[in-house]
Amino acid sequence: MAETKGHSAMDIDQTPAARYRGRTMGFYLAFNGLLLVAVSAGSWFFAARANSHGIAPNTSLGFRSQHTLASLHGWYVAQRAGFHFAAIAATVITAAVFAIVAVALMRGLKPIWLMILPVVGQIAVAGCFIIAGHRADQAALTVETPPSHSAAPG
Repeated sequence: MAETKGHSAMDIDQTPAARYRGRTMGFYLAFNGLLLVAVSAGSWFFAARANSHGIAPNTSLGFRSQHTLASLHGWYVAQRAGFHFAAIAATVITAAVFAIVAVALMRGLKPIWLMILPVVGQIAVAGCFIIAGHRADQAALTVETPPSHSAAPG
């Protein structure tokens, strides 16, 4: 393809509205992709901090519930369980969204699919954080209440 003044033949054949939609779609995909990557990276950062007890009990950061705040040991176990689940889930979802968008771009699917996929990925990541909170609460609960030992009949 011949290039003319910085434009490829593909750009010249397109109307200005089509070029604008293409750039807008590219910006939309890049922004949402970076948002998913940032959430995944942030989750791994907090998972690493939770491993070394780097998230002290507080009222603003971490998985907080009556069970996670009941004891210091329960807090640290809950943060580790919650952030590890969130980090793994967010990474898997981000990779899946990137793969599906790449396939959609290669197959030339309608742009509506490219607009829906990142939003579905973000909703899925939000759902994973809700599940991670539940898992953190359950981890703190198991630390808080040790299993009962049944006495053998004698």
